[in-house]
Amino acid sequence: MKKISALLILSISARLRVPALPILALIGFTFAGVGLAACSSDDGTSANTSAQHQTLNVVATTVQITALTKQVAGDKIQLTGIIPPGADAHEFEPTSGDLQAIERADLILRHGIGLDDWIDDTLKAGDHAEIVTVTEGVALRTAEEDGKTVDDPHVWHDPANDKIMVDNVAAALDKLDSTNKSTYDANAFAYKAQLDDTREQVQAIINTIPPANRKLVTNHDALSYFANAFGLQVVGAVIPSVSTEAEPSAQDTAALLDVIRREQVKAIFAESSINPKLATTLANDAGVRIIDDLYGDSLGEPGSGADTVDGMLLANARKIADALK
Repeated sequence: MKKISALLILSISARLRVPALPILALIGFTFAGVGLAACSSDDGTSANTSAQHQTLNVVATTVQITALTKQVAGDKIQLTGIIPPGADAHEFEPTSGDLQAIERADLILRHGIGLDDWIDDTLKAGDHAEIVTVTEGVALRTAEEDGKTVDDPHVWHDPANDKIMVDNVAAALDKLDSTNKSTYDANAFAYKAQLDDTREQVQAIINTIPPANRKLVTNHDALSYFANAFGLQVVGAVIPSVSTEAEPSAQDTAALLDVIRREQVKAIFAESSINPKLATTLANDAGVRIIDDLYGDSLGEPGSGADTVDGMLLANARKIADALK
């Protein structure tokens, strides 16, 4: 559209005997309206598609799901992780800030398998959100506790399970944010390839342990998936449960001490998120090493190298191999 010159405006002003400024304002207003109309499509929708796309608010319940979601989504979403690094997931209780994040969420990615049951009481705060159980499709291992069979929630210690979880995260994001589907799918594909590479690296590390020494005693029963994936044997746990909330009896402790001596176990592995006092006492009684910084229920702090799932797997493998070699 051609610009109207200042001389023409002044000429019109002189003929009408009115100040030039109101005429400038009137013409500017008219052209602004024409400009707005020109920027709209025929059906009245805005041509600015970036303004139409709202960033997805996503809540991940556990630190592992938060880490996997970061790999898939990158910076395309607003992500809030509820359980932070270093926290014991079995004893976690959400804060008021967590409840507010859940209330704002468009998508809640939960773990299930008894590890984040606390969210069932808080979902009413975010009843508009899509809820996806990220462990759906994972083949669960079981354990016996108090005469009952329970599902083991520590599925992230097997890279094959992590790949299933990555696919579930990508599918959930694709559904609610199709604009960025290609990014989510490409990131998921790349991270699954990285998990395959991590599996090979971990196996190579474990293979350096003499076969007779590939026996694990842990603070609680958290490494069954890892042992099954990489050819280790879990011979006992200080807390004989998949949950840290259980308490061992004196009889349980005495029986485990006998197992450690009979099986010639080289070390006891305690998790960084759990008080290692009981495990340390047992290790001293058995005359074996205590490794008290394994990542069982959590990941490492940012910058630790174990703040991703693949990094955690490698860190654990190195610590286990160093102690058992």
